[in-house]
Amino acid sequence: MDDHLTTHFGRIWPAHVEALTELLIQLRQQFDGDLDLMLILGIIGTRVLPARQASAMTYGQFMAGNRPVPAGRPINIQSVAECSGIARETVRRKVSKLERMGLVTREANGNLLVTPQATGALAPATEASLHYMAEMRKHYKD
Repeated sequence: MDDHLTTHFGRIWPAHVEALTELLIQLRQQFDGDLDLMLILGIIGTRVLPARQASAMTYGQFMAGNRPVPAGRPINIQSVAECSGIARETVRRKVSKLERMGLVTREANGNLLVTPQATGALAPATEASLHYMAEMRKHYKD
């Protein structure tokens, strides 16, 4: 466990809870009250554009859609269900909703991709995530 976190727990934990709560409220609003939609989209996104590919990106590049060609591992509804613990049929229904929202597309072989339109549509959620990370960084400093 991180010694800094445990030593300064009383300063970091309340800030984390407050900022995380604000983030969850924003995400809940962004996904019409259904945080499972956000979780499923996040799982798809991390498989399609893994952290190792995104590590050199700036925020501007991300928002402009200047991303490397996805070289992640393919993911389908069954894999999302296994990863999330959400029932396969529920994942299928929620992926269909994400498709109708224009955030996810399904390839002919069943693999799922986050659409380029998702970046703009989810800009408020991305901003809320950045705010959360900034708050944590501010409280993590000595």
